[in-house]
Amino acid sequence: MAQGGIAIVYYSRSGHSERLARILSERLNATLIHLVAPRYQSGLFAYLRAGFHSLRQTCDLPEQAFDTLARYRAVIICGPVWTSYPATPLRGLLRSDIPMPKTVGLFLTCADHSPAQKAFDTAEADFGGPFTATASLSNDDEGTDRETRQIDSFCQTILSACGTLLVG
Repeated sequence: MAQGGIAIVYYSRSGHSERLARILSERLNATLIHLVAPRYQSGLFAYLRAGFHSLRQTCDLPEQAFDTLARYRAVIICGPVWTSYPATPLRGLLRSDIPMPKTVGLFLTCADHSPAQKAFDTAEADFGGPFTATASLSNDDEGTDRETRQIDSFCQTILSACGTLLVG
């Protein structure tokens, strides 16, 4: 990866956020980086643990394959909303001491019962400041014009912050 590119760091339990991360990666010609959190990954018990840890605001970040993200021009953090908060692996990353670039965006996926505004507020508090761009996509909006508009607007904001224009 050449220095100065864009990275999409994503966590996905059910596949919605991974799908979005792949679309963003294709649209921005970005590197995909999977945030590893095996304790939440599969089965009913892992699902219940994820919800419980989200409510308890347990935000531990397991060891990852990277120790810095600062070599990228921009980083987009992509993942789900759990119980009105960003998924605990995302919160662990946001609270970590892993170096980040100046341009950091947050794109969340959510079910209709978990609106994103509280999650954005929590993420900003965890991160210690505002994001360059934020967006959320309801799982019900996958494959719709609304999804396309959300992605286009988000990507344009990120690219503008990087001094690049979106083509096509």
